[in-house]
Amino acid sequence: MGKRAVLIGKGRRIVIDELIALVHGSAELDLYGETAQIVEEAGFAYDGPTTLIVSSDGNKLSSAGSIASASILCLAVAQGRLIFSKKESAIATSALIGVVRLLQSDASLQLPADAGEYLACLNASLEGSGVCTFPTSLTGVVERIVNLAISAVVAGQTRSLCQVVDVIAALSAERLAVDVSAYADTYYDALRPHRESSTSATTMRAILNGSQMAKLGKQGLRFSNEAEPAKAVLNAPQQLGPAREAVKAACKTLELEMNCSEPDGQSLFDETVVRIATLSVAGAIASLLEGTCARRSTSNDVDGSLTTDAQSQSLSTICSMCEHNYVQLKSSLEAEADSGIEFVRVETKRAEEEAKTKEAMKAAKASSVNPKESANGGGEKDEFAGMSEEKKAKILKKRAEKEAKAKAKAAAKEKKKVSLFGGGTLPVCTALCKETSSGVVLNEEVVSEVTSLVEKLLSGGVQRKPKIAKGTRDYLPEQMMIRDQAFQIIRRVFKRHGAVEIDTPVFELKDTLTGKYGEDSKLIYDLADQGGELLALRYDLTVPFARFIALNSVGNIKRFHIGKVYRRDQPVLSKGRYREFYQCDFDIAGTYGRMVPDSEAVCVACEILSSLPIGDFGIKLNHRRLLDAILDICGVESDKFRTICSAVDKLDKEPWEVVKVEMIEKGLKGDVADKIGTFVLQKGEPWEMYNSLMDSKIFGNHKAANEAMEDLKIMFGYLEAMGKLKYISFDLSLARGLDYYTGVIYEAVCMSGNTQVGSIGGGGRYDNLVSMFQEAGKVTPCVGVSVGIERVFTLMEARLREEQGGSIKQANVKVLVASVGANMMKERMKVTQLLWNANISAEFSQQENPKLKYELADALERGIPFMVIVGEDELKEGKCKVKDLAARTEDLVSLDELDSFLRGKGVVAVGCEFAAEEAARLSATNLN
Repeated sequence: MGKRAVLIGKGRRIVIDELIALVHGSAELDLYGETAQIVEEAGFAYDGPTTLIVSSDGNKLSSAGSIASASILCLAVAQGRLIFSKKESAIATSALIGVVRLLQSDASLQLPADAGEYLACLNASLEGSGVCTFPTSLTGVVERIVNLAISAVVAGQTRSLCQVVDVIAALSAERLAVDVSAYADTYYDALRPHRESSTSATTMRAILNGSQMAKLGKQGLRFSNEAEPAKAVLNAPQQLGPAREAVKAACKTLELEMNCSEPDGQSLFDETVVRIATLSVAGAIASLLEGTCARRSTSNDVDGSLTTDAQSQSLSTICSMCEHNYVQLKSSLEAEADSGIEFVRVETKRAEEEAKTKEAMKAAKASSVNPKESANGGGEKDEFAGMSEEKKAKILKKRAEKEAKAKAKAAAKEKKKVSLFGGGTLPVCTALCKETSSGVVLNEEVVSEVTSLVEKLLSGGVQRKPKIAKGTRDYLPEQMMIRDQAFQIIRRVFKRHGAVEIDTPVFELKDTLTGKYGEDSKLIYDLADQGGELLALRYDLTVPFARFIALNSVGNIKRFHIGKVYRRDQPVLSKGRYREFYQCDFDIAGTYGRMVPDSEAVCVACEILSSLPIGDFGIKLNHRRLLDAILDICGVESDKFRTICSAVDKLDKEPWEVVKVEMIEKGLKGDVADKIGTFVLQKGEPWEMYNSLMDSKIFGNHKAANEAMEDLKIMFGYLEAMGKLKYISFDLSLARGLDYYTGVIYEAVCMSGNTQVGSIGGGGRYDNLVSMFQEAGKVTPCVGVSVGIERVFTLMEARLREEQGGSIKQANVKVLVASVGANMMKERMKVTQLLWNANISAEFSQQENPKLKYELADALERGIPFMVIVGEDELKEGKCKVKDLAARTEDLVSLDELDSFLRGKGVVAVGCEFAAEEAARLSATNLN
């Protein structure tokens, strides 16, 4: 197989895996893009030096360090910043590629460790080639690159070793016969869910599954009396996981740093980034080495000076020590693997010898009990004498069948023979010994082979029971039907009010979301940094809508949006509180009459909730400016408004005494908290509350309070005009925790039934949110409402279960097409297609010749209201039978009139359900 090409040129990036491939000799550098074109146009055809000219006998870099540093220097030069001429940069890049190839061809060639001597070596080796001299001003740059190269290679190689450490630890678990319950997902998924530790435990469980040596017991992580090697094996995931995580993170940092270069030949980047990443790798190597030495019961040869006085050491010293410790780690892991494999070989051989002895004893016993064959061994006798050929053939056939059966049984028995070791142990041993018979060598090929083997083991599903992420759920078909009904109702209300639909990405830039949700900002789901933009999953649909308005300059808009949002909250599934859930938002943005859009938003919420089958509901309403005015009147400092509001907002869940204690803990005096209580404990019918507050003159001349009360007065009038005031409760404790609200706020709650789900919707005015994304001084007023569909769904599901005696099944089709007689598949298909063409939901059995009684039972079980039965006699007349399963009637109907007959029976075309409901409602209204 040829070497892979690692392209070098302006704008080109390389990754650590490519750097490691260069070091191992499985890849080579090649010119790329504009750089290659410049070299070709210049006619530069230099293949590189034939040897390295080193002027002193000072310290040398390792072969790996030499290749890696020359490669990274080559990449930096190719960017055209260290050497200013494009042509000189391109030619120098080509020459450095020649240096790297020379280093790859002879491991004894090594570049000087000193940066000045490094440059001198390159200049001397390339003298006379037409390459410009590397200036001494690059000494600092080269020093940084050398340290970076050593660190990147060690980090990459350690990351590679981390792929097999779990496997080798599993062999030690077999050797020391530990209790594999220590790796149970209880410890690593539920109680301590660190990702890499969980991965290690999962891998070890998969390899050891079914082992007779490392058995599953009940000891778990209780091992105070265990010897040190056994403790180290039992603790392996807790040690391996964090080390692997640290190495992976360091590799990301170093990989990014590899592709950075100084802006010119005079500037110099600080080495702090490389230093921190290198120390992280050094700590991981030390931890891994400590673990493998403990499992082998040998002394730890790690260079301890790295952990004792690392801050006082130079980066080059740290890199050198790190390189040394990596070699020790690799050697120790290979020795640990050898010990495990030798144990497996010895035990396997012992078990095979015992099995042979057992078989021999069994055969001897059988021979002594039944000596007939040896006694009859004299003369030959034809056992088929006097038999007909037909009878003889029959006997021989039976014997052949019996022998074949016995062989199959023996083969199955051999296959079922219980192994001493886990299902992955023997394959792992084979993979580790693949390259050599003299001992394990953890090279690139072996690591790749073992990694592939582990992936196959894990894909087999033996490692754990399938589970779903915390705070999420799967939806069964019958549950999806309920949710679809809810979405249809909600969409109809939105469209009835003239709203247009939009959509936005499920993730946003992190800084778009942060700082908009107050104390709830900690619940935002951050996405892992992929070396580019910092992203987060959207927390709601409102902030993305504000960004949408600012970015697209849409002006006045009445929009709705149905989409999933994500919150890292503590889930309570029984109450419909999830980490992933749908929101259904309706918002009005732009300049309109005072309180007009606010009133329509509340009206929309009322129409949706009254249309959904969830029972009675109510909407609590307050004004954010009024709540702030109350806090101001009570003497709360303005910088504490938001934190005190979050405490007030808990009054629907906690008694006043608990809320008061929280306020005092947040810095309020007791008398101030009591004064707040006189306000926020008031709630009631809107006009009664309004008149009571105004008559008491409790707000005095407070401007903000009186303006807020005027807003509420106007809004109550509008809601009364639209017939929605009956759903409203004026509640001074309502605060809504989100920071972006500036005016009226509201929250919908369910008021009937035994299912407690908390808030089922809410919203408010947020005039300043869009301006956070717009140019200074521009303001786009907005108001909206959001329906929590998951909680609504919980209520709908509970109500349907109550109505149907515990079941939520609903028929997914209206008609089941069945047949009488054999080979009627095509006829069933034709009749079903007639119904599909008429837009009637129908299906047929996909069994070739289903029995009618089973078809009938299926229709009754699924609640399908009608069956169409086709038979040979009916089809000859162009007819079929229609069974009304609810009415228990049967009619003979012409196929040409089948769709009209079913419509007459109440079957509604797909998509026309709402029209049928409206027609029935109007008909009932006219009758009344």
